[in-house]
Amino acid sequence: MQIDTALILRIITAIIAAVLFGNGSVVAFNRMDRSWFLDYDDEDPGEVKNKILPPKLLEAEQAGRQRLPSSPWKYAFVSYFAICGLYLAIRGGSLTFEISVLCVLFIMLEMAIADQLYQTVPDQFMVALAVCAIAFIEYHEKWYEPLLGALVGLGVSLVILLIGLVLFKSGSIGGADIKFFACIGLVTGRTGVAIIFVLTTLLFALYSFVRIASGRSTLKDRNAMLPSAAVAVTIYFLFLFNVGDMLVINL
Repeated sequence: MQIDTALILRIITAIIAAVLFGNGSVVAFNRMDRSWFLDYDDEDPGEVKNKILPPKLLEAEQAGRQRLPSSPWKYAFVSYFAICGLYLAIRGGSLTFEISVLCVLFIMLEMAIADQLYQTVPDQFMVALAVCAIAFIEYHEKWYEPLLGALVGLGVSLVILLIGLVLFKSGSIGGADIKFFACIGLVTGRTGVAIIFVLTTLLFALYSFVRIASGRSTLKDRNAMLPSAAVAVTIYFLFLFNVGDMLVINL
């Protein structure tokens, strides 16, 4: 019987990564420097706004609680990374691709947690996501595809922002969201960021509808978008990676 050494190695890597990333996502979020969460105070009437820490973060520190409880989240996140990693391992592909995708998903998870809890996303995560783009350069046909992806992500986000300002006199997309789409565009290229943008919009609309219908939110409330984006990125890398390349017009 022939043994597929590469498959076994990918499976072992997926299991190790699940334990490290699953537990590490909780540990890292609880231990990262509090200064990362400083954000401008929208209620500050001054022309030069001051930066403050999120009230929920201060409340947790004063109460001596973890920002993110270890239980049940470490078990949930280990399961999440195990499912993603094992699927990538069994589906086939290179070990480097599997590790690179899991790194992106780890960063996305941290961003989603920050946005959900504090509605602020540290720029350090954006930089880390942009750095991950290096690992995916070989999967693009054109060397400039990451740059085009960043421009598409940035452009679409700014258009949404402009529409919100014109129609509703307020921003319909946050600064962190704009930076996210630009950075994920670097990773995935034009078609990738377009697919992720559509998936994120649909998931976020569904999430907002459920919250409003259940009375937990109103149309005036600002719901966190990056949890929906994290789900969209997961779906893209597991099932839709490079599926849109056939639609790209060669420039």
